Amino acid sequence: MNGKFYSLKKEKQDKMINGAMQIFAQYGYRYASTDEMVRVSGVSKGLWFHYFESKQGLYAFMASYGLKYAMLELTMRSVRPGADYFALRYEVEEGKMRMLDKYPYLPLFLNSIAKEDDEDVVELIREPRAKYAEQLKQILLQADYGRLKEHEDYLLLLDMLDYTLEALLANGYRSAVFSRERYLTEAEKHIRALKKLIA
Repeated sequence: MNGKFYSLKKEKQDKMINGAMQIFAQYGYRYASTDEMVRVSGVSKGLWFHYFESKQGLYAFMASYGLKYAMLELTMRSVRPGADYFALRYEVEEGKMRMLDKYPYLPLFLNSIAKEDDEDVVELIREPRAKYAEQLKQILLQADYGRLKEHEDYLLLLDMLDYTLEALLANGYRSAVFSRERYLTEAEKHIRALKKLIA
């Protein structure tokens, strides 16, 4: 917990959080530039390092903060236990899109955190990253897998869906403006297509 940072006005906190999330999400820990965070957030570099002693400390804080916020968002508003897996999976994607209201780059940052392997920070994020992955797994385990489990390779099919949705999200962020409606439309198409294949 960074007490000094939380003493800032909420508006300034959110500017800094959004600036850091955007750059870390786009470039990963190693290639993220604090100068870019300054540029996109409009908050001076001196202020950044008044509240965070190092880029490493900043990343660890932002990853932990983002993962906790995402867990809260998904558990508060998702999901219907016993729902068809594909319906539940779509609800999770809707939950990720709700995060955009407050933190526009959080869904992309979550994907980046999951893949982060830089030795400088991997140990610092191990616990919150594992907690988030476990919570997401528990949400999805509430689904009715029905006929899905009849397929020998159903776990591979679910991995394919994960990779597809991750790619759709990344492509959406490459657009001039991310469109949650476009993302959800495309996500729903791919989820339905997989359901048809195995139904």
